[in-house]
Amino acid sequence: MHGVLPILMLMLIVMLTGCSNDDDYRAPYIPDTSSDFSFTYDGTRGDVYVIQEHTKGTNGFPIVIMADGYSQKDIDNGEYQKAVSNAVKALTMQKPMKDLAEYLDIYSVVVVSEHSGIDYNEHNTAFKTYLESRENTNVAGDTTKIRGFTYCSLRKSNERMHNALTIMLLNSADYAGVTLMALDTTVVDSIPQGWSLSYIPAYATISNGDNVFNELIMHEAVGHGIGKLGDEYWYDKKPTQQEINSYKKDRKFGFSTNIKYFAEEDYKKFTPIYYIYKADKEEKYYIHKTVDPEEDILVPFANDSRYASEGCFWIQGGYTYITLTSDQCGEEYEFIDEKGDIKKVDPYRCKANFYRSSNHSLLGDVVHYVDLEYNILSRLAIYKRINRVANGAGWKYDFEAFAKFDKGESTTKAANTFKKPSTRYRITKGTEKQLTSPKIILQ
Repeated sequence: MHGVLPILMLMLIVMLTGCSNDDDYRAPYIPDTSSDFSFTYDGTRGDVYVIQEHTKGTNGFPIVIMADGYSQKDIDNGEYQKAVSNAVKALTMQKPMKDLAEYLDIYSVVVVSEHSGIDYNEHNTAFKTYLESRENTNVAGDTTKIRGFTYCSLRKSNERMHNALTIMLLNSADYAGVTLMALDTTVVDSIPQGWSLSYIPAYATISNGDNVFNELIMHEAVGHGIGKLGDEYWYDKKPTQQEINSYKKDRKFGFSTNIKYFAEEDYKKFTPIYYIYKADKEEKYYIHKTVDPEEDILVPFANDSRYASEGCFWIQGGYTYITLTSDQCGEEYEFIDEKGDIKKVDPYRCKANFYRSSNHSLLGDVVHYVDLEYNILSRLAIYKRINRVANGAGWKYDFEAFAKFDKGESTTKAANTFKKPSTRYRITKGTEKQLTSPKIILQ
């Protein structure tokens, strides 16, 4: 979803000129503070309220939360504010966000829609959002207007806008969600930059009746929006060369650091060592691959006892793909994929292109598993991004500082042990929609 230069220039001009402040206006249904203000953008009023200001860091990491499909009645009865409050809570439910909360600047923008509710048709709502298809979880909306509202909410600060996260809540209970991540090539130390926009239904529910809103906030807004991470779920399909090239390009700018790509030439450099790990009592198996003995982001964790119980391995399947590429694959062992399908492969000869760094995580399948957490590489990416934005370009990553933040224990060499995942399987009544991968847009 790449734009073109004239469109981007027009969007910038609109952002710079489109919002006018209305500081004398104050809505009665939000607690009165000295920091809130109002503006008008593209004929629509936005009322901004500071939920939290950072107490750590130089700048603070800006998060702007707004919602679409909420009428004045929905706002007056507290539904709008309740949805925003739930999002704020979900943002910091899990580590490392629990421990990074004091670096965040969080804003709520109240916007009135004429039509109440969001569905599969475009209605007269403030941001024209709608669910794209019953077959996938994609959401569409007026990205230009949302970007403009974010800019105005941040007091027209280009610097803050550059790295902000916008969460657009939808007045819907459908299971959906997608994140747009702006690609900025001016990175430092491979820590990604750029604005992100996460669309998430405020009452998202799956087929068995479970509400998955918290998981979607943590997956979409934190995982993709802040960490710029890749998806760790997969489907039985082979990536095209264009998709592989896209991953490699984005990876250079700090995206998807929780995913590893192995090409044929990578396998020729070293002898892969596989082993079988029994995942549950039903005799289903997962295939793991040890880390590349050459330079690899997992190596420091594999050699540290604080991470011995988490398992520092690259595991077949990730970035939505698990197609096994070797023609010599036998059928000696079984494993089960994220959709519950059993596959048979020979772990000593099979090779896959994309690998993830843990069995289940919040960047994986949030529908079928509960009690999910962020894995090592996800926690690392989120930690780096928030610290870089909140503390500026002068902040430098240090492994020991991160390990102490993450674990708070002494460093010794790790024993090569692996802990069985604690995640429980969630039984659903039917097949859920196919998940939508995040979309890369130009900054």
